[in-house]
Amino acid sequence: MPKLPPLFNPSNDMALAADVREYTPPRRIRLMEEELQDLAHCWEEGPWGWSMATKQRYLKMGIGEELLPSDEWLKEVRRLASREFSCLYLKELLKAVPSEKLLGREMRFCTRIDEEKEGRIYKSLWSSSGRGIFTTDGLSKDHLRERLEGLLSAQGGYVEDRFYENKLQDCAMEFKVSADREVEFLGYSVFKAERNGTYQYNIVENQQTLRSMIGVEDELLEALIEYHKTQLGRTAYKGYVGIDMLTTKDGKLHPVVEINFRMNMGILALMLYEKYGSKANVQLTPKREHGFEAGVKDGKLSIGYKP
Repeated sequence: MPKLPPLFNPSNDMALAADVREYTPPRRIRLMEEELQDLAHCWEEGPWGWSMATKQRYLKMGIGEELLPSDEWLKEVRRLASREFSCLYLKELLKAVPSEKLLGREMRFCTRIDEEKEGRIYKSLWSSSGRGIFTTDGLSKDHLRERLEGLLSAQGGYVEDRFYENKLQDCAMEFKVSADREVEFLGYSVFKAERNGTYQYNIVENQQTLRSMIGVEDELLEALIEYHKTQLGRTAYKGYVGIDMLTTKDGKLHPVVEINFRMNMGILALMLYEKYGSKANVQLTPKREHGFEAGVKDGKLSIGYKP
């Protein structure tokens, strides 16, 4: 069967939120997709993420509908990609893998505004790279309520979680689900995000080094991997999955900050390590005086923008 051409479409999470076939991203996101399209050469086939809009893009390229996923499957991907699903998934995980080392019991899906609390982080149901995420830092109660009402109006709900002031490390487990529901654990990834959740970079390094940076005992991580493999294999999804986590300075782990049912920078970092090794320096897209470019510098994978 012919392979689908690879496609870098990080606007896909916004397309999932819009849930339309003809989706036009904001101008800056369109520019980013155009100027970073060479990133797609890093994987073999298919898009960064699936949605109705992604299917429509392939149809416009002349790809036959028989080679593309059904609308029913795409609706299921949208449900799985919602942070509401991440909340439900986490709730069941904490029952199945009981451990005092696991955090996340305060993460919940909300359809109405409750009493505002300090030290919280709020997230829209569909967004990526830290967009649609904000904390209570510097927000008055009125401003916070206004923003939450905006999320309710736009997407019908939002996710609230505790903001971990003692966060030590952002990290993830990366998987690939095959068409016959076999689930492969690809490895750990470690990344850096700003305080408000905005993505900064991934570390391109070997698994032993990344594992040591996470710093949680092997037994607990192995239990989580097995749980994820079982649960992901029960979904109708096929493709890449990244499960974002965080560790805290007191040695605890938030096992499901969110689940990305798509290609992601962590998986890209794993691929680049296999190709270039440790401490890599490689330009992945054309260098520009103005605009977007991506590359690995001193073992850090990042996307840069020059106004």
